[in-house]
Amino acid sequence: MSRIRTPVWLAARVLAPAVFSLVWRMRRTGFRTIPTAGPVLFVSNHVSYADPPLLAAAALPRRMHFMAKRELFANPVGAWIIRSLGAFPVNRGAADRDAIRTAREILAEGEALLMFPEGTRSTDGRLGAPWPGAGSLALEPGVQVVPMAIWGSQRRFGPVRVAVGPPMDLSSVPGRSRGARAQAAAERIMDEIARLLPAAGGPADARGPA
Repeated sequence: MSRIRTPVWLAARVLAPAVFSLVWRMRRTGFRTIPTAGPVLFVSNHVSYADPPLLAAAALPRRMHFMAKRELFANPVGAWIIRSLGAFPVNRGAADRDAIRTAREILAEGEALLMFPEGTRSTDGRLGAPWPGAGSLALEPGVQVVPMAIWGSQRRFGPVRVAVGPPMDLSSVPGRSRGARAQAAAERIMDEIARLLPAAGGPADARGPA
């Protein structure tokens, strides 16, 4: 289970927004629709290694857990820091059952979790095909799904814009099997991220043909 260390998180909560506002010139819109309590699955596009802390700052005052590539946990000091801030390891490029199990535990405890449905960073800003894992978690009972879109973090000094959408209604997702419903939910999530992306300064045709 991912455990946020409160003193470390509180220090980051004080410092990060100021740093991000000054260095990346980050601005957020729509954040008032973020649920103040209960399990929340934040879903976003991914264009920079800096996205997790930037999105975590955009979701304040909610505390956000997030998956991070396993390689980042090789250094003990770095691993302690990012674990303290809510990160837990995931093997990229494949279905990581341990990571999904951890994610379910986080949501079951009423916490917030960030996922990038594409599973990896986009190098050109376009949205790729989603993995069904995000859709499966989105269908967990009681989980509210909040879409986000980020743009500008791929540039050294921004400006970064984060657009937050209202919680999604996935009650009508089609599919006879759980797997089919998970994939359909993931696709609907990506459609909503694509809809938000222009509000963050990104392309309007991010899901269209390359």
